[in-house]
Amino acid sequence: MSATSVRLLKRDAFAFAGGSALFVDDIRPDGLLHMAVVRSTRAHARVLRVDTAPAKAIPGVVRVLEGREASLHLRPLPYQFGEPELIGGRRAVLEALPIEEIRYVGEPVAVVAAESRRAARAAAAAVVVDYDDLPALLDARVFLADPDPRHVIAENETVSGDADQVLRAAEHVIRTEFSLGRSSTAPIEPRGYLADWDGSRLTVHAAHQQPFQLRAELAEVLALPVGSIRVVVPNVGGAFGLKMTGPVEEPLVCLLAMLCGRPVKWIETRAECFLGGGREQLHDVEVAHTANGRILALRDRIVIPVGAEAVQPGWRQAFVSVAAFPTAYRVPHLDVRSRVVATNLPPWHSCRGFGKEAPVFVMERIMDMVARRTGITPAEVRRCNLLRPDDLPHRMASGYRVDSGNLPAVLDQVLELDVGANDGMEADGVGLAVEVTPEGGGHAAGRREPGDAPTVAAPEAAAIRLRPDGTVEVRTGVTNPGGGNDTALARLAAGELGIAPAQVHVVQGDTDLCPPGTGNASSRGVAVGGPAVVLAARALATTLDSLGVEKIDAGIWTRHGPLEHVREYQPDPPADLAYRYSYPYFSSGAYVARVDVDRATGRVRLRSLTAVHDCGRVIEPVLVEGQLQGAMAMGAGLALSEESRFDERGVPQASSFKEYLAPRANDLPDFLIGHHETPAPHTLLGAKGAGEAGVGGALAAIANAVDDALSRQGGREVITAPLDPPAVLALLPEEAS
Repeated sequence: MSATSVRLLKRDAFAFAGGSALFVDDIRPDGLLHMAVVRSTRAHARVLRVDTAPAKAIPGVVRVLEGREASLHLRPLPYQFGEPELIGGRRAVLEALPIEEIRYVGEPVAVVAAESRRAARAAAAAVVVDYDDLPALLDARVFLADPDPRHVIAENETVSGDADQVLRAAEHVIRTEFSLGRSSTAPIEPRGYLADWDGSRLTVHAAHQQPFQLRAELAEVLALPVGSIRVVVPNVGGAFGLKMTGPVEEPLVCLLAMLCGRPVKWIETRAECFLGGGREQLHDVEVAHTANGRILALRDRIVIPVGAEAVQPGWRQAFVSVAAFPTAYRVPHLDVRSRVVATNLPPWHSCRGFGKEAPVFVMERIMDMVARRTGITPAEVRRCNLLRPDDLPHRMASGYRVDSGNLPAVLDQVLELDVGANDGMEADGVGLAVEVTPEGGGHAAGRREPGDAPTVAAPEAAAIRLRPDGTVEVRTGVTNPGGGNDTALARLAAGELGIAPAQVHVVQGDTDLCPPGTGNASSRGVAVGGPAVVLAARALATTLDSLGVEKIDAGIWTRHGPLEHVREYQPDPPADLAYRYSYPYFSSGAYVARVDVDRATGRVRLRSLTAVHDCGRVIEPVLVEGQLQGAMAMGAGLALSEESRFDERGVPQASSFKEYLAPRANDLPDFLIGHHETPAPHTLLGAKGAGEAGVGGALAAIANAVDDALSRQGGREVITAPLDPPAVLALLPEEAS
């Protein structure tokens, strides 16, 4: 039996389930102050006056900061993931607190530090802000009607061949539009920070994915040496991209701690958590195809409204959306161009999938539209267009490298698995989707200029130490926002050393103790962080063997005292310089969804969702399946119910889960998951990512299933998501609804 064939439980499962896990809000040092944020009530306005006197009069208030005073202490915020020019973007100078202009409802205008959370929030409510309203852009369709170039912050394209000529000459052309709604990642634990300044050293406990990036940002904004800042990440209750570096509250809570000389904590409210979002896109598509279903050309003009300009990396998802076309398929003539538009809604934050779910939705709807017009089954249309194993590695038009996989086999396997599990199930509609997911990208902490663009993803490092009690300590720059990658890292180290995983202690999320790393992003934790652990463990094993050390069930026995090794790992760079930064491996998957549609109410019931996933070598089966279940649940929510809505004044309509309809357990069936392992040729372990695949695949399969159900009832084609009851009723013929 191989070391990875034994299914290990997630290490912290019982701590999370039993309530003993320590989160940032559980840390309560003596003298603690609480921060609250004064937020704009206008979508776009000049700031005429910020009157903080009423707030300062409230008992317990220690400090109130508005934009002008904050600017005396804070430098402008640095862009995350490199400078915007790297991906065709424009630069803006952004302060932590605005001085003259408000750009969205909910933008921080001032912050308060007080003795209690209640006093801080009362003081924030007491601050008086006078505004002079300005015109606001709240809807991307308004931009389409009058495309003001001042709103365009980036333009991207993916082009190959001559799509215009092929479309003009083609006998079969589909013209349509697609749209995806804005959504949130909605982790159970919102963001939170606790900052403590002792006069020379700043310690920050943060619910965060990237402690080293946070440290670099704080050093730049606060004008502190990097070595004077320590970032510690305790347990994290989910992140999904929300808890990456860049939000303005990060330096503000630290500045208050420095000015007050006391620890200051800020815990985001649920309403504040729902301000951010992402994923909204509008597509204007033309597709040329043959009578037998072969795609000849695709032209797509995309408008991507990313909210207000921001330094956090969420808006960069727009670049990835364009670069990921045409996903899993061979399309010889491609012309995909986007305009990334700043609006007066809150800025995008990073979302699980990072822009890759949108092209999957578009391409999979196209496949079903071609199938319907040609009379060929959806599976056969996909088979004749899919990338084949002998096409790989495949250079996409954007330069992304599809490194490996067997998409036809994954498709066949999911169809077989679905029929075997659901034979005899009578569902109104059945939908199919195939997905490829570029993963493993990442940037080292700190500023990157346009001339510094790397050709491969950043490395990860690990340190391994034999402790005096015979157990082993692994320290890694990879963080664990709840997925349990420490379980896999411990298994890998134990396998190299020939000891039990229980004898390996994993230290994560501490910039003082761990070697630098990218934290948790782009499904790098095991595929890139794991090899660093393996290399360090192999070095330790070699040393132990040379010393004749005895290994026993309780650990490792040696007279030679502590032994330590540090190793760094980076995926193999492409041999061909035509390949583009920054994804070293592609995961893939295929999905089948079955749905029922209530014609009276428009409600969609998801009956079954089956997936076969290829993430290369599966290191930890329990964790991989958990990641897929979560991603598929998120995709189901995006398909059927989740949307961040705003009224005509730009005011968010969701302040709790009563308004933001994430799927509950009883909204979802048991998912059936199969594995297909095609080892990654450019990673040490053959592993790929398992954290983002499933979002786009589930979204597209469910949308196709609803479309199948509606077509049987004479309904119109699905071109939008989410497919909530009003959207479904609008697609049904009047006699049906």
